[in-house]
Amino acid sequence: MRKRIVSIALAFVLALSVAVTFTGCGNDDYPVEVANITIESEPKNIVVLDASTADIISYTGYDIKMVGRSDEVNQDWLSVVPSVGSQTSPDVDKIKTYETDIVFASENLDKTVKESLEKENIQVITMSQAKTPKSLETNYVTLGKILGGKVTGSNKGASSYDDLISNMEKVKSSVKSQVNSDILYTVCYLYYEDNNLKLMTSGTYGDMLLGYTGAVNAAVNIDENKVDVNTLKVANPNFIFYADDATLNAIKADAVLSKLTAVTGGKTLMVTFDEMNRQGKTALDTLQKMVDFMYPSLKKSTSTKDEASKTTATTAATTPANNKTATTAPANAATTPSAATTSLADKYKINLDKLSLKYEDENDNVKIMQQRLYDLGYVDDKENITGYYGDISKEAVENFQTKNGIKATGNADNATLVKMFDSNAVKNG
Repeated sequence: MRKRIVSIALAFVLALSVAVTFTGCGNDDYPVEVANITIESEPKNIVVLDASTADIISYTGYDIKMVGRSDEVNQDWLSVVPSVGSQTSPDVDKIKTYETDIVFASENLDKTVKESLEKENIQVITMSQAKTPKSLETNYVTLGKILGGKVTGSNKGASSYDDLISNMEKVKSSVKSQVNSDILYTVCYLYYEDNNLKLMTSGTYGDMLLGYTGAVNAAVNIDENKVDVNTLKVANPNFIFYADDATLNAIKADAVLSKLTAVTGGKTLMVTFDEMNRQGKTALDTLQKMVDFMYPSLKKSTSTKDEASKTTATTAATTPANNKTATTAPANAATTPSAATTSLADKYKINLDKLSLKYEDENDNVKIMQQRLYDLGYVDDKENITGYYGDISKEAVENFQTKNGIKATGNADNATLVKMFDSNAVKNG
C-alpha cells in the first residue's frame, strides 16, 4: 500500500463520507476513500498527535491501535501509550520504529516533519475540530471509517457517537429527576483570547455541552462571541465557567462583570479550554464536573448511592453462601477492602461481562489484557503486546494469579480478568 501525506478539512467531508459508505464492491470495508485520500487496507498501528482526535479515537475503542502519542495527548487513560514527543515536532525515527500506518496530526505539525513522514510512506491525516454537534457526528463516523472500514468502522463510529449523546442525556435526566423542576439555571462559558473576553455561543459544541447540565446558556441567542458586558448583566447567569486564570482576572477587572451574582457569590468554576473542547470521555468527565459544581446535593446523593451499592456488592462477594469462614488469601494478595476498589475496565475499553481468554487466543481483548499485565509489571517488554496469547502471556497470567490469590492455570478466566482490571490488583515486584 502506498501511503501519502494528506490533510482533511472535515467541514467538506460529510457528503463524500456518506456517499462512500454505499459504494465499492459488496460489503468490503476497504479500500476507503475520504475526501482526497485512499486507505487501501485496515491500519494496524497509529500515532495520534492531536488530543481532541485522540479523545474520539479512544471513545470508539480504536485506541487499541495506538502505538504512540504526543505529549499534548495527556488524557490519563492514554498514559500507557508511549510518547513520541511534541505535536509540532515529534520523533520521526520513533514513529518509524513502531511501523506506523497513519499519523493523526495537529494543524501545527512542522512542515519538515510531514515531509519526513511522507518519505517513509506514512499517511498523515489532520482532523478539523468539530464546532457543532453535526460536525462532531461526522468526525466520529469518519474516524471509524478510516480505522475500521466503510461499513464496520462507519457503524462503530456512529454507534459510539450515539453512546456519547446517550450518556450525556442520562446526566441531564438525572438532574431533572432529582432537582426541583422549577429551578432553571442560566450559565455561560467565558475564555480570554486576543486580549478580549469571549463566550461560548449558541450552536457550538460547547453550547451543546452546557445544555446537558440542565441549564440554559446565557448566550443562547448570541452569535457574536465577543462579550457584551451589558448583555451578560441583563442575563445575570447563575454560574460562570471560565477557561483559565487570565479569563478570571479579566472578569474581575471589569466593572460590570465583577459585580455579577455568580462572581460575588463564588459560583464560578475553572473548566479548561481542553476540557470544554475534547469530545469523547473527556466530554463526559467535564459535564459531570460542571453538574457536580452546580448541584452539590445531587453529587452527595449520587455518592451515597454509589457507596451503598459498593457495600452491597462487597458483602455479596465476600460472604460465602454457606456462611462458613472464607478461605484466607495468600499473604501477598491484595487486602484492601473491596468497597475502596474500582474497575478499570472502562479505562482500558474492555467489556469483562462473561469474558474469558485462553492460551492461543488472538484478538483485541488479548492485546488489552497484555497491556494491563504490562502496566502491572507482569510483562516486561512492550513488544510482547501483540494480541496473541502465547507462552509469555500464559506465564504472565500464571504469575498474576499466584500473586493475587487465584489458582494458577495460565488461562485468564472471568474471575482472573475481573481481578486484573481491579484498581487494587497486586502489582509484580
